[in-house]
Order: sequence, then structure tokens, then C-alpha cells
Amino acid sequence: MSFSLNIAVDAMGGDNGPTVVVNGVVRFFRECSSGMTRDVGVILVGDRDILSRMLSRSGGARLPISIQHASQVITMDDHPAEALKTKPDSSMVVMAGLQKKGIAQAMVSAGNTGAMMAASLFALGRIEGIPRPAIAATFPTQHNPTIILDVGANVGCNDKQLFQFAIMGDAYSRSVFGIENPRILVLNVGRERTKGPPVLQNLYGMLEASSLNFMGNVEGDGILKGEADVVVCDGFTGNILLKTFESIADLVGGSLYLEMKRHWASRAGYLLMRHAFSKLWERLDSAEYGGAPLLGLNGVSIVAHGSSSAKAIKNAVAAARDFHRSGVSDRIRQEIQRSTT
Repeated sequence: MSFSLNIAVDAMGGDNGPTVVVNGVVRFFRECSSGMTRDVGVILVGDRDILSRMLSRSGGARLPISIQHASQVITMDDHPAEALKTKPDSSMVVMAGLQKKGIAQAMVSAGNTGAMMAASLFALGRIEGIPRPAIAATFPTQHNPTIILDVGANVGCNDKQLFQFAIMGDAYSRSVFGIENPRILVLNVGRERTKGPPVLQNLYGMLEASSLNFMGNVEGDGILKGEADVVVCDGFTGNILLKTFESIADLVGGSLYLEMKRHWASRAGYLLMRHAFSKLWERLDSAEYGGAPLLGLNGVSIVAHGSSSAKAIKNAVAAARDFHRSGVSDRIRQEIQRSTT
């Protein structure tokens, strides 16, 4: 059976093993709307015997899920570049090859991020004019979701590369979230244009002279307040920001649990407020967004968290579907060409 969109999923990547990945893919078809899953097929890549048993056990044997065998696994401890050479039949390399050959149109992995980036670059290539692809993470805020990029692909960046991140973030925000004129801000230690290192001061002038809706600098406390639709930073800063935010949900949930254990009144209050707490937890839960796309590639590559749950895998597959259908890459290509002419 053929599908208009085949999503290849690295079933062996991640900290929690293939069981979680298989369950997440099954949940995608069972829990997402028919409009989301219509004409979508998923190709699980990994050990065929293991995946066949898990798929049968999860009740997903009759779903539009197929298996592509791969005999090797790239671990979190493997060096990315070396792993691609020494493990050519790994689930990640085979998955990337499926998209390179056109058998799949998108791919998802919760495995080694560096290896996923390297495999994606090798299989898909960069959009012309973009030397550095970026990982774009979505943060919940008091208002619209905010896109942060880069959150780990590039440790150090010059002003031109950061300017391209702003262009890519603008295209992503418009295409996926439907924001007509995204507010672009630069993460800095102060709001004044003279703040920060020279690279950020130069970037300020470049963005100010562009056609983007540049609103200046934003400090760390302004992000979750919803002051920006797109926040630009290098991957070193963005990754620290991402990991710090992900710990907030654990802090909130753990603190609530401890308070309920200490006081009966707190447990009674929780029963009255559980709907509100449930909504708050849903907004803070990083699993709601599943994974972050690599922007700037000639294809769709979704990087999921290494500790992804089945819920996160389900949403990462949904994110791959949305990214492909939105035409983000074509929009980025057009905007990059326009900025260089």
C-alpha cells in the first residue's frame, strides 16, 4: 500500500529503547485525528525480529506501519562522524537513506543528536546559501508558542549565520503556527542595542535594516512571558536555555507532589484544582511538542529528546507530518534567495 507521506522512524534510538518508540508510533495512529493520519505511513527502522514482536504485542500489526531492517545501532556514546562510517547499517543511517532515496519523505529519531545531524546533512544536503542548519525548539509561553533557534546544532555562530536563523525562524513560525508577521528578537543580556558581544551588536543592525519584524533584544525573563514569536541565539546558549526550561516541569510537578504528601488540605485543594493543574502540566510538558526540526535542509528531519516517552514520539511523528505538509523548506529557500539578491 502506498502513501503520499512516509515517515521513517529510528526505532532503536533514544534512552528508553524500541518499546517506547513502537508504542509512540502506534499511539500516533490511534490517538491523532483521521485528518492528521490520513494517507500517512510509518516505516520503523531497526531489528526486524524485535520490532515485529513489539508491533504485534502493541496491537499495531494492522496499522499502516512497516519495518525496514537495520542490524546496527548508534549509541549515545558513539562519536557522530565515526559512527556513520563504522555503522553503515545502523537504524539511523538506514533511516536517512530511505529519505535520500525518496522512499520516505520525513524522518524522526530520539537517538544521538550529533549523529542525527550528520546523517541528515549527508542524506539531504543543505538548502543553497545556508552553511549552518539550526535546531528549532518550541517553548510554551503565556501567549503563542515561541520558537528558539539554535538550541544545539551550532556552538559558535557569526552574525550572518544568526541572521539566517532569524529568516528560518520567521518562515517556520509563518508556515507551521500561522503567525502572519512573527516578532523576531535576539536573546541578550540587556534590551539596549549596545548590549552583548560585537556579534550580537552587528546582528542587531542587520536585523534592523531587514524586512523582518525585528523587535530588538529580549532577556531571558521575557521569553516565557510571550514577548517574542522567534528568539535567535547560538546553539550553546539555546541548549542551556532548553535544558533549564525542561527542568521547570519537573520542579513544578515535584513540588506539588511533596506539598500534597505533607498536608491533607493540599490534597483537598488539588482535587478542586486538578483540571487547572492538568492544563498547566500539559503546557509545561515538553512531550507535547515531541521534537525539534532541523531547519535549513532539503528535507524533513525531526530531532526528538533522548529520554522521549511514547507520548513524545507520537508528537514527534505528528511534527514531521506537519513540517512536511507546511512547505517550510520551500519558504526558507525563497526567503534566503531574496535576502542574498
